[in-house]
Amino acid sequence: MDDFLLATLICIAAAFLILLFGAVYLAWRVYRSDERKIARRIGDLSMGDKFALGRALFRDARVPLLSKLTTVVVVVYLASPIDLLPDFIPVLGYLDDVLIVLAGVGLLLRTVPPEVIEEHLRFFEQRRAERSRKD
Repeated sequence: MDDFLLATLICIAAAFLILLFGAVYLAWRVYRSDERKIARRIGDLSMGDKFALGRALFRDARVPLLSKLTTVVVVVYLASPIDLLPDFIPVLGYLDDVLIVLAGVGLLLRTVPPEVIEEHLRFFEQRRAERSRKD
């Protein structure tokens, strides 16, 4: 039993490190690219507009199937009670969820054609500008 527990912990630690390095690498690639500007503009949207942007991109036929599958995998992982690291472990339990989201967003920014994101993003930015003029 002790060998099994040790092997399980080693596998979990290895998976976590691979996930961490992958998320850091994707974040670095996004930070050093034009996708950084898009990510920053998306970050400026309200939470409701971010979800609406995601829904609009998911429904767009120009978005590759791989991108849509990545979105589904990230959402299913977050909704699943099975985690890479259990959530009851302080800090690390939620860090794996954050890393999965960062990796998913990084992959989406790299696989969805920029002109498609730009088109949808412009719509939500215009809508936000119209709302602020009314207030």
